[in-house]
Amino acid sequence: MNGMGFSIDELVGRWRRVDDGGSPTPYPQEIEFFADRTYRGTRGGTRRPVWDEASFDVLRDGSVRIRTADDRTVTYSAHRAGELLTLAAGDDRVTYRRMP
Repeated sequence: MNGMGFSIDELVGRWRRVDDGGSPTPYPQEIEFFADRTYRGTRGGTRRPVWDEASFDVLRDGSVRIRTADDRTVTYSAHRAGELLTLAAGDDRVTYRRMP
């Protein structure tokens, strides 16, 4: 997923959080990316997730730009290993596993 040859199709689908690295950021428990470059996140706690419903884009360098719940746009480095997807920005890192 890093660099050339990455397509939006590799991101489209449902993902379940497996690790948030102890981040205080309320990443969604599940997130679904759609082919029209929108996404929907579902919470796993009482706090509103940082990604709820908005848009995203895959950039040429393999990073993912996500419009967040508070209408900010954040660019995350992205790495995919098999069924695992890790997104990181600054000190935050979150890993999801693709759902069937």
